[in-house]
Amino acid sequence: MTDRHLFLASKLAAVSYAPDPDTGRLRPWLAPGGTGNVVAEQAGVLNVSWIASADTDDDHLAARENPDGVRLRLRSGRDIQVHLLRHDRRTFDVVQNFLTAQLLWAANNYGWDRWTEPTFGSETYQALEHFAEFTGDFTDALLRVSAEAAEPVYLVHDYQLMGVPARLREKRPDAPILLFVHIPWPSPDYWRILPKPMRVGLLEGMLASTTIGFFADRWTRNFLDCVADLLPGAEIDREQGVVRRHGHRTRVRTMPLGYSPLTIGGAAPRLPEGIAEWVGDRPLVVHSGRTDPMKNAERAVRAFVLAVGSDERLRGTRMLVRMNPNRLYVGANADYVRRVEAAITDANAELGPDTVRLHCDNEVEHSLACFGRADLLIFNSTVDGQNLSAFEAPLVNERDAEVIVSEMCGAAEVLAPVCRTVNPFDLVEQSEAIVAALTAPAGERARAAERRREVAAPWTLEAWVRAQLEGLDADHRDRDE
Repeated sequence: MTDRHLFLASKLAAVSYAPDPDTGRLRPWLAPGGTGNVVAEQAGVLNVSWIASADTDDDHLAARENPDGVRLRLRSGRDIQVHLLRHDRRTFDVVQNFLTAQLLWAANNYGWDRWTEPTFGSETYQALEHFAEFTGDFTDALLRVSAEAAEPVYLVHDYQLMGVPARLREKRPDAPILLFVHIPWPSPDYWRILPKPMRVGLLEGMLASTTIGFFADRWTRNFLDCVADLLPGAEIDREQGVVRRHGHRTRVRTMPLGYSPLTIGGAAPRLPEGIAEWVGDRPLVVHSGRTDPMKNAERAVRAFVLAVGSDERLRGTRMLVRMNPNRLYVGANADYVRRVEAAITDANAELGPDTVRLHCDNEVEHSLACFGRADLLIFNSTVDGQNLSAFEAPLVNERDAEVIVSEMCGAAEVLAPVCRTVNPFDLVEQSEAIVAALTAPAGERARAAERRREVAAPWTLEAWVRAQLEGLDADHRDRDE
């Protein structure tokens, strides 16, 4: 597959442009974490150009000034060529801030209570028109850059581009097309909440792919169930992960990803200012995640309070809630931060001043240093496509930290045998896991930490990229079976 021409696209870029404070000239700034960085690193492994969306005014200016793209050095030391795609501003705003950030994100991450929300009105149908234009922008860009390639291979990443495979298939009927979805996939009854044109149209657009990838088996199963439930006439082979419809064969694969060795190895971890003095030699519990309700820090804090209150041996233990600011313009995210702050206030009132702290920034070096210093790491998401931090943290930790992982994280399918898995909604179970983890004998902790490193180590970015290409190659060869 690598002897063909590869073309890579995702909405999110790992780079945004802003003036350099010293020179005033526009320069690229790397954003930490998230899908954009993962796809950027994939571009570096494959040594291919990457198409992503321009966001800010400065991004648009940089795109105009660099029509052939710009070279960028990643934290891993790899260089990539980035082409920023300039959408109509209104279209991008609707897709970014409404259709994907609120509708699709909530649909895939079980974000609605179904009692009070959602309600779909004319604005939803208008947003679908903008989404069609947005999808067309990416399709046109991919077709343009691949126009001279006799045998192009398209790697399309994440849920914002779910409509692209069908558009590509119209113009390049024999091309291998991979669509990788980085977020969870819900059950059929939950996906059915979406308006019929949306839920059916997106599934049909995805099934034009040769290969569809998810991080976890549960998301693969849910997707196949959605197809079976919502697309009459589709032939589903659940054992093989194959869908046949209208003469086309699509293979749905599970391809876990853990971490990028070069990114971790090239970082220079440093604790945020004041954290080392605050912790001292006390045990430290670290919860880490974006400012997104599914990351579930509020329940982690409340479970910590229960744990410390139930066992005198835990008195004096500190807890750090490490947050990465993300889409705070979304009401649910802003409200989540306020609820976490309130939980921390309550915790400190009960356990003593400054027992629990919140630290919020996007410095990767800060996150890695906090992972390294922790005695217990908590990743208790209510749902999570994968959660790469659950792989990264044990690999950089220096204190044989125990790890608590939600059973609803994609990462749990790999790491559950070597972590303490919990129901993310059960405070009692989480508090008991905290007590057990922090009071485990040193020898037991050391052996468990070594087993976690052994289990996490194989799931590298490079292995994930190989799995995509090898799977796509096999599925392309099998298309006429």
